[in-house]
Amino acid sequence: MNVTKKSSAQNIVKGLLISSVIYFHAMTFVALPNTESVLSEFNILLLLFPFLMMVFFFYAGYNYNPGKRTPWQNIKRRSLQLLIPFGATILLSTAIIFAIRLPQGESLEALWNGILYFLMSQPLAMLINFPSNGIVSFDLVLALGILWFIYCLYICSIFFYLIVDYAIKKPVRLFSIITGLLILGFCLGQFIGPSLPYSVQCYPVVLAIMLFAAYLKKFNFLDKKPESKKDIVFIAINAIVAEAIIAGFGIFAYYSYGTTMPGALPGGRFDVVLKGYDAFIAFFIGILGTYVAHQGGRLVSLIPKVNFVFDWYGKHSSLVYLLHPICLTFIHRVIFRDKVVLGWFQPFLYVIISIVILVILFIIIDLIIKAIKNKRASKGDAA
Repeated sequence: MNVTKKSSAQNIVKGLLISSVIYFHAMTFVALPNTESVLSEFNILLLLFPFLMMVFFFYAGYNYNPGKRTPWQNIKRRSLQLLIPFGATILLSTAIIFAIRLPQGESLEALWNGILYFLMSQPLAMLINFPSNGIVSFDLVLALGILWFIYCLYICSIFFYLIVDYAIKKPVRLFSIITGLLILGFCLGQFIGPSLPYSVQCYPVVLAIMLFAAYLKKFNFLDKKPESKKDIVFIAINAIVAEAIIAGFGIFAYYSYGTTMPGALPGGRFDVVLKGYDAFIAFFIGILGTYVAHQGGRLVSLIPKVNFVFDWYGKHSSLVYLLHPICLTFIHRVIFRDKVVLGWFQPFLYVIISIVILVILFIIIDLIIKAIKNKRASKGDAA
């Protein structure tokens, strides 16, 4: 199971999982106005893959290279990587959704309330009963609300870079820190609330996953090359067992407690039934789920041509994440005009159309970037 490109399996996994995220958000459009039903209803796909967002946090920690940069250099680099797209997405999403929804009759009040709703975050808005008239743009709430992942990763990355070198030097030190973080997450979710402003209840869990991933990188946890067929079988069995544990626990939690997404942290929130205990569940599901997803990505990376397509798409997963709510708004509001006519298949069709739109956009962007590079290179040769 040798992988020709070290990042290939990660890109493939990111591409596949981000498509699942599009599906999850497409379901919320189809379920309008009862969007909360998406979280409360049983869904076999969400049962099998509750670790969608945790994998991205795991990779962020796993890709850390000790000693390559100082903590402050890493923080500065991460700031440029995340804060610029964060601000650009707010401006772009707001402008495009205004352009789509205003001609369709959405009020300026609703759109403005959507921006304010995002700025104060859903838990705080609900706590103070904002807006009191209930008029708020769902499209903007979704397009801006997904940015919880960006500011969560940014804040956790700051703490990560400051302590990671200290934490991963000794196993006892690492596990002590991780235990403390999970207990903190438990206390926040159990005694303050499972959904706090700006998703702060999940920060200790995310930081714990990133630190543990950085430690596992020392042993090449995800990409260890098998020495024999026996090793390949062993890896496959481990992945199957890990997925069976995830699905088995999900089924148990559903029939025992009525919870549909244990450990999934949708929007960073803990399950309302499990509360603080979801901190421990999310941590373990994040580790197991990343192993399952990554081994699947390694298998796909061995298929010629298919490897290239998925790897290329996965490299653009960040843009897919940031732009897909705009695509879904266009598809649901303009193409389907708010009508659900295809039942269970409609969210899947939204995913397909979104991917087609985004792939065309990425091809155009890549061609423009390539043309600019070629022009600069030709000027350099001429000089």
